[in-house]
Amino acid sequence: MCSIVIVEDEELERQALRTILTAQIEGIRIVGEARTGAEALQLIDHCDIDLMLVDINIPKLNGLEVIRYLRRSHPDTKVIITTAYDDFEMTRTAIHLKADEYLLKPIRTEILVATVQSCIQQLGAGRRSRQVVHRIDDLLEQDAYREAIALVRQHTEWIYTQRECPPRELIVDFAAALTKLAQEKGLHIPDRLAEQVAQLPTAKLDDRDRQQVLSTVMGLADLLFDGASERFGYSSDTVQKVLNYIERNLSKGVTLEEVAEYANISSCYLSRLFKKTLNINFVTYLTNRRIALAKEMLTGTELPITNIALGLSYNGINYFCKSFKKEVGLSPSEYRQQFRPEQGAMLPQ
Repeated sequence: MCSIVIVEDEELERQALRTILTAQIEGIRIVGEARTGAEALQLIDHCDIDLMLVDINIPKLNGLEVIRYLRRSHPDTKVIITTAYDDFEMTRTAIHLKADEYLLKPIRTEILVATVQSCIQQLGAGRRSRQVVHRIDDLLEQDAYREAIALVRQHTEWIYTQRECPPRELIVDFAAALTKLAQEKGLHIPDRLAEQVAQLPTAKLDDRDRQQVLSTVMGLADLLFDGASERFGYSSDTVQKVLNYIERNLSKGVTLEEVAEYANISSCYLSRLFKKTLNINFVTYLTNRRIALAKEMLTGTELPITNIALGLSYNGINYFCKSFKKEVGLSPSEYRQQFRPEQGAMLPQ
């Protein structure tokens, strides 16, 4: 249920908005109406608001002042500004206050309905991102790095499948939520990572830059776990460090020598350590993890098989298909056809 507040000083227009929304959009509830800015502030203080429609030209604090007050305690509330004036400075201020839409009066019914529906859809996707971040916070307490990284990867791929909500906005919101969690834990965002996050609003989201976007959000997850390890004394033995490094670099052509250098041990010692601790050699472990990730991507995303192969650093799709069939007994396309679930994504638990 989406909770909506209408801020409009004209009685007839307020009634019209209420009638149109309740008659044509399911799953909403008008939790309050305000005629003045002062009344709107009272609603902000006492209501849980998902979406606010606010007229700029209202008495006793104008609409922009209401939005400014709203943002202090409700940063995620969607805001649709309604006004009879097409004013550049007003529009610029509205953008600065993170208003989601700006509608000029008289507003056509179909435009109003479509705009509100779009905001509601974005709310749902944004809530999912926040749920994922809450889950990652729980996984921090369990030192469950692999599960967290898998969740980040799955959620990012899910964002790319969205058609109703702009993926760019969802990526930016997801990164912002991870950044906020890191800041709440007193962690410093490295300059390079902060720069990558800052570039997300203007980054290309096509397949070519998809890996960089994923690398940025995974970098935020890495920061959280690195910080947790330092502050709370979580597992830091050599094998766990190595496994975490492999997990975050599965999409790259990681080698035994590279991992050994990261762990500050010899490649021979690392090879023996793998065999002794995990009863499996390094290459087999790496292959198993890449195949497991390929399975997830085949069943959980719409990525072309070629993109999956390139994203996992296989030298060509033919080599990937051959390796996959050798391990699984099915070709990638056969596996996708047989095991892909019905459409409709579920939040990873």
